[in-house]
Amino acid sequence: MRSFRTKNSTHLRTAIAAVSIGASLIASDVLAQQLEEVVVTGTRKEGLSPTETLSPIDVLGGGDLQNQASFDLTDSLSKISPSLNTQRFPIADGTAFVRPVTLRNLSPDHTLVLVNGARRHRSALVNLQLAPLGTVNQGSQGVDFSAFPSAAIKRVEVLRDGASAQYGSDAIAGVVNIILNDDSEGFSLSSQYGGYDSGDGERFTVSGNAGFALGDNGFLNVTLEHASSNVTSRGIARPDAAAVGDIVGDDLVPENGLGQRWGDPDIETIKFFANSGIAINDTTDVYSHFSYVENETLSSFFYRGPVLPTAADNIALPPRNTLFTDANADGIADDAGLDLVNSIVAQGLNPADYLTPSATSASGFVLQNPIADQFPGGYTPSFGADITDYSLVLGLKGDLNEELSYDVRVRAEENEVEYLLRNSINPSLGVLSPTTFRPGTLTQEENGFNANFVQSWSDLPLNLAFGVEWREEVYKIGAGDAASTATGPTFAEFGVGSDGFQGFSQDSAGSFRSESYAAYVDLEGDITDWWSAAVALRYEDFNEFDSTLDWKISSRFQINDSFAIRGTVNTGFRAPTPGQVNTLNVTTTSDSSGNLVPSGTFPVANPIARALGAEDLDSEESTSYTLGLVYSLGNSTTITLDYYDIEIEDRIALRNFTIGDDELALLNDAGVENAALLQGANVNYFVNGFTSEVSGVDLNITSTFDIGSGYLDVSLRHNYNEQEISDVDNNTINAGRVFDLENQIPEHRSVLTFEYSQDSYTGSVRFNRYDDWASTGGLFGPGDGSDAFEYDGEILVDIESTFTFKDKYSITIGGENIFDEFPEDEANGVLQFVGQRFAVTSPFGFNGAFWYIRGSAKF
Repeated sequence: MRSFRTKNSTHLRTAIAAVSIGASLIASDVLAQQLEEVVVTGTRKEGLSPTETLSPIDVLGGGDLQNQASFDLTDSLSKISPSLNTQRFPIADGTAFVRPVTLRNLSPDHTLVLVNGARRHRSALVNLQLAPLGTVNQGSQGVDFSAFPSAAIKRVEVLRDGASAQYGSDAIAGVVNIILNDDSEGFSLSSQYGGYDSGDGERFTVSGNAGFALGDNGFLNVTLEHASSNVTSRGIARPDAAAVGDIVGDDLVPENGLGQRWGDPDIETIKFFANSGIAINDTTDVYSHFSYVENETLSSFFYRGPVLPTAADNIALPPRNTLFTDANADGIADDAGLDLVNSIVAQGLNPADYLTPSATSASGFVLQNPIADQFPGGYTPSFGADITDYSLVLGLKGDLNEELSYDVRVRAEENEVEYLLRNSINPSLGVLSPTTFRPGTLTQEENGFNANFVQSWSDLPLNLAFGVEWREEVYKIGAGDAASTATGPTFAEFGVGSDGFQGFSQDSAGSFRSESYAAYVDLEGDITDWWSAAVALRYEDFNEFDSTLDWKISSRFQINDSFAIRGTVNTGFRAPTPGQVNTLNVTTTSDSSGNLVPSGTFPVANPIARALGAEDLDSEESTSYTLGLVYSLGNSTTITLDYYDIEIEDRIALRNFTIGDDELALLNDAGVENAALLQGANVNYFVNGFTSEVSGVDLNITSTFDIGSGYLDVSLRHNYNEQEISDVDNNTINAGRVFDLENQIPEHRSVLTFEYSQDSYTGSVRFNRYDDWASTGGLFGPGDGSDAFEYDGEILVDIESTFTFKDKYSITIGGENIFDEFPEDEANGVLQFVGQRFAVTSPFGFNGAFWYIRGSAKF
């Protein structure tokens, strides 16, 4: 039994015991669970249940997250909370393996993530992919939800309301607070194996959780998890790759003749979490939590065509321009100029390492990269990362007197993404190029200090919270290895840097810091027996940006014992991160004709961005309100209905340029070196680009029924959400992306769950309904929204049955999407050409049915 000192815990245990007298075993278990469901998010008043709070809050139990097929919190949260969404974007750089989670169709970094009430650090990844491989998440830098093992989680509280006045930057859409397990005894072990109906994507997970007593008044709870997930492939052969296979053989074409793979990446991860606390005297507690995560992942990029045996073949299937230059399109490599050959010789180099010898050329060489012989069927780079993540929070809390408590904590956290590129080349190095690169490292460091105080009065129903906070964010860019950035002698002919993801140069490497100070006050209380209200005010000052003053007003009216009305109005903000201000990324994408073109995102202070008109970024600012109804029918049924409206000004977006003659002139006038290499490339930088208004309704119905010797829990959660975009600046988001932001996430999403428990058996059935959605081709389309296509929604059905033996051992058999539903076929012609079969913007993925078996033991 956990004995870590908790205020009013004695009264809680007494209440549970009193209610249990004379009640059935099942009824007492249900009521005890309800009494223990006390939220700590969105309020600093103790003892409130989710139906008593002034703001709408969902409480998701740890069991709800563990009893699923996915070991990834990214998926398991969105399976049971329809206001949370995630998508899978293959061939999307880092977004393929650090998948963003969005609340209410807003950016991932519009949601603040806490762990035991302490701010969680961001991932080092800044999402830079353009639509359709990144729409809602474009430009965001959010938290990596996949770092959390489900076994470490006691519950998750989702505050569906703006809370910047209470918590600071990012809390525009809401707050996700992950409460860690705090059991001081017991040990559990779980192992799960599963795979998709298609025969791939095998997942294997082993997880253990243990609780230990620290003396008579403390606990230590630890979780260790190892998980692996194999790749999936749901694409078809690219026509060009299939044609190449007919010429040279399918076995020489990457990805088993497909050219490229559309599916999940290969993942192996180990996660360790520890949560602890101990009462050092009657009034003081020391607490901490620590996490360490290692994640190795590898995904796929676009296919690059080879140099084929005949001129006719090369005319029909043009080789990748990193391997072959053919200005007159006759299928024969152009002659290399004598000046180029002499320049190579003058550098003490061998021209045959960089060019292909030819007796018919006056210089003796042609513009065919000699490394092309290593890729007779073409090449498809594999892109991945080694991700290391740690977090340490230390705190001291207690009572200064009977009515004043305090909570002081510090935190130090880091997320590091070290990129890996395989099966690629630096074309300017010719045959001397390696095929494996380390293009660089991104690091997000965060440090913080909080001092929080709560004053209550024994003779007044008031609660006054106040405190201060200091935060520091440091974003580091580490240079890539020499080969990933090297400029060889044929850079002007074949390109420079590692193909697919160019390494970070020494010039772009650096450390970039942001610091802020904040103070807040939060007053909450009962004005009458039936009217509760709260007012919060927070001032925050950033060294890189202006200061901000945000407020929140909340109120709740208890009409009768069963019915209440609640509402809030608040302002919020999100300051640009050092990563967004300073990120530099040069990669490869495809244009509307399927051609591969370089695409670069540059810091706003970079000479290239400045030459094209970049200015310093401002904070995003929001105004939002909610109005809700709460209905409780005894202890068995609860209904909540909440309307929300959120308007955000100065939203951060990427300003896009295709470098033509006019842009090239601006770059040359600014003195940008080698500006001609950017001709035809996509160049982007961040701007404050548009305003969005998101509004909708959340409906939650939960009910418990006694059936025989067991009980049935039924929950219906529904979210209706729509977004309207306005005040769009020139050259920021085009009409196509406006359409995608407004239509790519289904307006209606529902989750209906039935869970029956009886003695040694627990079974559940879950229905996930996704409404219709629509999408353009994004960067693969004209950009004016004329190519929009609407896709039909689907209902996915999940089942799970658990059998328990001897009260300790259990076997679970389950399936997700058991009827093997897929989205409609992809409508965009370019995506079809590059092998994508199903709609890439599907809100529920395109992997099909997944089946699994899990064995568990608890002691």
